[in-house]
Amino acid sequence: MSRLRPYPTFWLVAFAALAADVVSKLLVVRAIPFGSYYPGDPERSPVELLSWFWLVHVGNKGAAWGLGSQLDVRPYLVGLALVVLGLVWRWRRSLLLDLSGGPVAFGLFVGGTLGNVRDRVFGDHVIDFLDVHLPGYRFPAFNVADACICVGVGLYLLLSYRHDVARREAMASHSGDDLAGRP
Repeated sequence: MSRLRPYPTFWLVAFAALAADVVSKLLVVRAIPFGSYYPGDPERSPVELLSWFWLVHVGNKGAAWGLGSQLDVRPYLVGLALVVLGLVWRWRRSLLLDLSGGPVAFGLFVGGTLGNVRDRVFGDHVIDFLDVHLPGYRFPAFNVADACICVGVGLYLLLSYRHDVARREAMASHSGDDLAGRP
């Protein structure tokens, strides 16, 4: 148990992301009929919160954007997710401790990943319900877990870039190089 203590932010964010995903999906299952995606059916119409943001209730048996949904790829996706989570855990010290926001970024990623793994293990599809309409494009429906994964990865990339820039600037200032004149 002592190995878990250095990561309270990570565990708090991961649990919050997983809980938000599970609760939101339970609410969707109870409130919106399955198959609610197109507004023409009065019994299964989506909930239009804004002209560009709807709540729907669809299932995704595949990966992102429904890739592989015509095949039973659940075992592969669950296995891949568990391998990735194992690698994150294996290299957690360098991934989490090198960056000041690393625990938040990886907490979001892990919580989101576990949310979608939960759907694949206990159901036959991932529940998607957030539907965004961009000008000229209807984005594929997604869920809180997907959003947490994307935000976590994006945050980690941003933090990594900022950390790398700061490290290079510190190394240059110690060596006497002037970075101001460089492009």
